[in-house]
Amino acid sequence: MILIDSTKYITWMRQGRNPVALLVPSLTTGELLTCGIVRIEVLRGVIKPKAKAELTRFFDIIPEIPLTSVLLREAAELAWTLDRQGQVLPLSDLIIATCAKRAGATVITEDLHFRQIPGLKLRADL
Repeated sequence: MILIDSTKYITWMRQGRNPVALLVPSLTTGELLTCGIVRIEVLRGVIKPKAKAELTRFFDIIPEIPLTSVLLREAAELAWTLDRQGQVLPLSDLIIATCAKRAGATVITEDLHFRQIPGLKLRADL
């Protein structure tokens, strides 16, 4: 299972690559997941309405890890633990990481913050 962080979507779009076209094979094989935080981060940054509409439709069909109260409690615990170690990470990254860990997914990202999260599986590209 893989969860694509918003940094990858943004990089692909800046390179003129279509994230939907790149990710359809992973969706088709059932290995692609997302979470609500990634959806929000990606869609808020899209400039063109047509691209936003296409990405919205795509996010609507990707299986989404639910942001339950239990998951948010786990993210809060992770934040507390890392903060005490002097590693204050963005809340959005902590929630994304918690979603991925809960699903047993590898996070595909360029964001170096994720390297500080113990037990999180990471890759830089598909």
